[in-house]
Amino acid sequence: METTYCHCKSGLQYKDCCQPFHLLQKKPNSSEQLMRSRYSAFCLQLGEYLFSTYHPNYRGDLTTEILSEPSLNWVNLEIIATESLNNTGFVEFKAWYIDKEQLNCHHERSNFVKDHEQWFYCDGTFYPNEKSGKISRNDSCPCGSGKKYKKCCA
Repeated sequence: METTYCHCKSGLQYKDCCQPFHLLQKKPNSSEQLMRSRYSAFCLQLGEYLFSTYHPNYRGDLTTEILSEPSLNWVNLEIIATESLNNTGFVEFKAWYIDKEQLNCHHERSNFVKDHEQWFYCDGTFYPNEKSGKISRNDSCPCGSGKKYKKCCA
C-alpha cells in the first residue's frame, strides 16, 4: 500500500491532513492549518477550495478558474512563523516552486481572519527575493529532493 504524504510538509498522510479540509469534511482550526491546506490546494489545483477560503472582502476579480490554472510546479513549503489569536492570525512562509525549469521562492506573510467559526485568507505582504535568502551550491535543495542544490535545481 502506497503512502501519500501531504503536500503541506506536515509529515502526515494527505488523507489525515489536508484532504478532509479539501472535501469540506472539516474546517481548519488555525491560520496555519488553513495556510497549509491552501498550499496543498495550489499543488493540486483546487480552485474551488482556494476561492472559498479567500475572504469575500478581499477577492476582487478572482475566479475559481484563475486559481485553478496549472501555472507552477510547487515543490516545498517552509513555515517561518505563525500566530493565531482570537479571530486574527498570520503565517510567514516560503513556498518553493519551479517555473520554466527555474527554482523560485515565494516568501510571504499572510494575514487571516476567523469569521463565523471559519478561517479565511485575506491578503499578504510579499518579500523580495533578496530577503528569501540565497541558496549555496552545497546546501540541500529547497525542492525537497534530498540532493545538494548544485546537483539538482541549480
